[in-house]
Amino acid sequence: MTTLTPNVELTLEDKVDLLTEQMAVLTDEAVIQRRRRQEWDELRSDLTPIAGEAMALAGRELDGLSREADPADLISLARQLAKSAATIERSLRTLDALDELSTDLVPIASEAMTKATAVLAAADDAGYFAFARSGLGVVDKVVTSFSQEDVDRLGDNVVSILEMVKELTQPEMVALFTRMIEAIERQQESLAAEPETPPSLWALARQVRDPDVRRGMGRALNTLRAVSAETATAGDTASPTKADSDNSENNQTTTPKKGAG
Repeated sequence: MTTLTPNVELTLEDKVDLLTEQMAVLTDEAVIQRRRRQEWDELRSDLTPIAGEAMALAGRELDGLSREADPADLISLARQLAKSAATIERSLRTLDALDELSTDLVPIASEAMTKATAVLAAADDAGYFAFARSGLGVVDKVVTSFSQEDVDRLGDNVVSILEMVKELTQPEMVALFTRMIEAIERQQESLAAEPETPPSLWALARQVRDPDVRRGMGRALNTLRAVSAETATAGDTASPTKADSDNSENNQTTTPKKGAG
């Protein structure tokens, strides 16, 4: 819009120009207002059917709900919700705390799973799982090879077996077995140097003069003596039963004779 300075006389042409500019502004405003009315009319025409359908749907749903539910039940439900507001709030707070806890535990669980996977992979590489599979095979063979009676007898003698294992694992017994194994290995190595013909009695008699031979024979005799003593002790323990049975048989045999006399 043209602004004229005061104290300046407007010519007819200037007045016409000013009027033209004002008419143009009014025309633009009218066009904008018309366009807005058209947009609102179009929006109203588009929303009117949708709103009508929504109201009709809501009416049908409310009508069906009124047939299926009693308004008194809805009022009772509202009262229960109002009474349980504090409980619901605590439950929501608990859910929020659980959500925060799960958010904190996810990285920890992920790290733990990664470490567990690494440990299991290391155990697999070291052969633990293969050993476990082989052990299961051994257990299966043991189970299929022994009957129930064998297992019962093993259970009855398990204490004696463990005592025997305990004695065998003593340091002096381990040292004795080690010396025996070393002696057998040396003997096996010296077999190649021995002659094919067996030694004569004179050669054996000469070996008796060797202190190691005499010492070994003495130990062997002591071992045989100890085994014989243990065998005799076991025999003495079992012999009274046999003697009692023989005495009972003799009594049964002699009793009829006394009756006949």
